[in-house]
Amino acid sequence: MTDTVFGRRMLITRGNIVATARDNPPLPDIRDGDVLFAVHRVALTANNVTYAAAGEMLGYWRFFPAPDGMGLLPVWGFGEVVEAGVPGFETGDRFYGYWPLATHLLVRAPAVNDGGFSDTAPHRQGLADIYNRYLRVEPRAAGDEALDALFRPLFMTGWLIDSFLGNAGDFGAEQVILSSASSKTAMAAAFNLSKRGAVQVVGLTSAANRAFTESLGYYDRVLTYDDVDALEQRPSVFVDFAGDRALTHAVHRRLGEALKHSAIVGMTHWTEGGDTPLPGPAPTLFFAPAVAEATVARLGSAGFADVTGRAWTKFVPTVRDKLAVETLHGLEAAETAYRDLAAGRIGGAAAIVVELE
Repeated sequence: MTDTVFGRRMLITRGNIVATARDNPPLPDIRDGDVLFAVHRVALTANNVTYAAAGEMLGYWRFFPAPDGMGLLPVWGFGEVVEAGVPGFETGDRFYGYWPLATHLLVRAPAVNDGGFSDTAPHRQGLADIYNRYLRVEPRAAGDEALDALFRPLFMTGWLIDSFLGNAGDFGAEQVILSSASSKTAMAAAFNLSKRGAVQVVGLTSAANRAFTESLGYYDRVLTYDDVDALEQRPSVFVDFAGDRALTHAVHRRLGEALKHSAIVGMTHWTEGGDTPLPGPAPTLFFAPAVAEATVARLGSAGFADVTGRAWTKFVPTVRDKLAVETLHGLEAAETAYRDLAAGRIGGAAAIVVELE
């Protein structure tokens, strides 16, 4: 195992992702080609639970090697250069990207430019490029960075969902139904679907989150999980952000042949698995990195950055005042919040940002 994560770090038991531990390996010596980062401001969301729950299946544990049987949780946010053995990096340079929930990360970066760099460490080869790319940024207000950390990667997934459905003619559907409708990725998908305007957008959420979800203005209709039988039986697509098998079965049973496509995106309710056959089409995994690579191939890197950047600019004002961001300080507070997320004690609408250094 090649260690790349140092300092204070949170470890997750792979066989039981609610179980965590902490350790504190000393910082490494820097060689030519190495850059040591201090992880600073990162987000904790239901998406991170998906990373842990699907760590083996989708390779998320491979990004940051950990001791046998353990995993290091990937998070999105900001880090600063501590020391570099590569020309072009200066102490204090700030980058946005994919970090471990720990205080320090060592990367391999043969070169850097004004846009950023890619981690070329051997263990990260063969993994999706979007996770290996780090973008150079200027320091900004904490609130702006928090919004980026919380939403930017999830917004991209939501945009890709809408793009994928649009390119497929929405599978002939008249409505797209999103579970965990108050979660950040569902919000992003609903925003983009509503802007495109080709289908009715229906949200499924808990009774406690219904008013918040309705206030967003992205959904044509919001139902609680107890109201699945009120879904209109017309051509539909179901996008599942919850991974709740009972809910998925209820939606499939309600819509039957009217359900034209069923996609699995998240695993908020990761403990509620099962193998019972479902009515209607078999759910298929929506793996955003693969869709992103295909979209970049179609639009080109510049075109992809332009269209997603314009969509992001339109989205930000709609959420800036909707979320009460909770800022936590230190790894211990982050560990408690992660365990609460993994155990389902914190809802998908929570907006948690952690400052580690």
